Amino acid sequence: MKRLVLLFVAFAMAVFCAQAAQASRPVTVIDDPRVLAVLDAKGYSFAGIFGVSGKDDLKTLYDAAPAYHAIVETVAADVAGLRAEMKAGGRPLYEMTDGNVGRIMDMRWLKTDAARFRLVGIVNRLDRRDFAALGGGKGCGEVRLIYRLAYSFRKNGKVLASRLPFNFNAVYNVAPDADGGCVGVAGRWMPQLDEAADPGWLAGGPLEKAGLFFKQLELNAQVVRFPSGQETEFGGQAAYLMRIFDIDGTAVGEKPLENTPDTVRLAQDAQLKAKLADYVRANAAAVDLGVYEIPDEFLARKVISWSTFGSARQANHPFTPLFEPKVFDGLDYSKFSLVRTPEALVDRLDNGACQGCHQAGSTAGFHFIGLDDATTSPLNRIEVGVSPHLHAEIPRREAWLRAISEGKEPNRFRPLSFAPPAVWEGTSEIAYAPAETAMPCLTPEDAVRFGNSWPCGAGTVCTPIATASGVRTKLAQCLLPKESGKIFSGHPCLTGTIASNAAQPFNDRYKTTGQFAAFAPAISRTAYTCRPPKIGVPGGFAYRGCDAKDLAFSAFRAGKPVPSEICGLVGGKKFDICVATNNFDQCLGGAVNRGNRPACSANHFCREDYMCQSLPSDTPGAAKVKGIGFCSPTYFLFQMRIDNHATPWANTARASMSAGFGASEEE
Repeated sequence: MKRLVLLFVAFAMAVFCAQAAQASRPVTVIDDPRVLAVLDAKGYSFAGIFGVSGKDDLKTLYDAAPAYHAIVETVAADVAGLRAEMKAGGRPLYEMTDGNVGRIMDMRWLKTDAARFRLVGIVNRLDRRDFAALGGGKGCGEVRLIYRLAYSFRKNGKVLASRLPFNFNAVYNVAPDADGGCVGVAGRWMPQLDEAADPGWLAGGPLEKAGLFFKQLELNAQVVRFPSGQETEFGGQAAYLMRIFDIDGTAVGEKPLENTPDTVRLAQDAQLKAKLADYVRANAAAVDLGVYEIPDEFLARKVISWSTFGSARQANHPFTPLFEPKVFDGLDYSKFSLVRTPEALVDRLDNGACQGCHQAGSTAGFHFIGLDDATTSPLNRIEVGVSPHLHAEIPRREAWLRAISEGKEPNRFRPLSFAPPAVWEGTSEIAYAPAETAMPCLTPEDAVRFGNSWPCGAGTVCTPIATASGVRTKLAQCLLPKESGKIFSGHPCLTGTIASNAAQPFNDRYKTTGQFAAFAPAISRTAYTCRPPKIGVPGGFAYRGCDAKDLAFSAFRAGKPVPSEICGLVGGKKFDICVATNNFDQCLGGAVNRGNRPACSANHFCREDYMCQSLPSDTPGAAKVKGIGFCSPTYFLFQMRIDNHATPWANTARASMSAGFGASEEE
């Protein structure tokens, strides 16, 4: 216990010192929409990847760029194949529907003049040099430009605009210094006291094109969604397509997904599977460190990740069904820092696969969503554009960059993707911060398999809320004990189990098994009731209506800790249509209500399957809570669904008042 206290004190001191030295911090993420818009227009556009200049709408790109055209056709074939598979499994899908049925992406979005891929983020990944070095690479890691699908068009006299959950990540290798090192490269990401990370500084420094070499284009895209009115126990489901493309002029190739096994092929080829097991045994220390590259012969070129309860879903744990832990008996686990048992080794491999990482510690299957620009409806805006994982990763990447810029050996360890932030100084053992309320944790029976875990903070205890057949590790969160008097709106209130369907993950089934919080029998402004998943709240949702003090944000005081809950927006069934049609008079006239939600910010995140939504600036008293948002179920946000948006083309089905949200009743 004394050691834990000392580690936490070290963490707190490091945070204080980091804040004091803010001006000298390395730049790891660029997410300012104004800076990105300038770069987008000055040579860093998505169309530029394909050699297209001038107009950059997707119709122009589809017609003028053979490589983009080929990528769209590949994605269309993937989506068509998934649609056929789901139909055969009893799950028909529709591009536009007014029923509680499955929805699928309309591929016309990828070739319409009303849409483009907008630059929403730039991520410094020089720390990926550790991976390049495994193959003898001499570069200085990577830089990533992230583009998100966005549309804007005029219809019925109004401009309709939104983003969609469809991301491309353009990855560039970074050239080394003239002497072959990376000290200078790392230093270029550190603004001096009189410098700012503005477009000119970026383009003339760390993003100078002479030092960047295109590597690949990565896709992570929501392509299917089941609404909560259909998935009344899950609270909704979604499927995300993940691919990597190589582009060489007009030619496009499919690349293997890093450390992500081709489970179907491996299950059918015993010799190949045994060869992969041999690789894991020989490289177990590297897997423990988190810096490893499984050879291409074992890897998939396409996977689907699944939410909700993504961190628990068997489909997102691809190594678990492949290998019994006993296959890895006999290794000396005492010398590893994280992995202490064969079971933990398999779990570590699961978390390192694409679908494992993007559904644990993520936000709606993404680690980078980006902030909204001025075109986004105030009722459709997010307050935080990164995942809890990326937030926790930034201190590690900063420490890595500082070490390299100073010619020192960095700490190369990579935590599990759902770990909290930690202190990263030198190469010694890291000190995790206690996980905040509703953040992931390892139960004692799961933590014993790992060598370095983290405690729950703020009087919470690690509580399992979901288990899945075929998966060892439980979905657990740091939650208030049952007898706590500090319950707040948005706290989970239900436990459940998932019956996994290995062949058809879209037919996984969730069953509520118990209630552990919010026992009031009905909605009130004084007591908390447990709202059910059928209204779109996975895991249940403790809820108390807003009273007059809540509406005035009376609990929010300068210099005081941020309260656990805030009076946010409650959409109800009419909300989706007025957002989709930009019909704000209808929204303000009755479609938007107020209700208590968990408070969130850039430093305080929402639990799995929820994300931080912005309060509209014209909300009475909003200036008092600037920088603070409210946690909404992910698919409450219109921009986080691929389906039922207003379209520039005519639709045979009309989105009704109950279609977009898909809830079977209003909150």
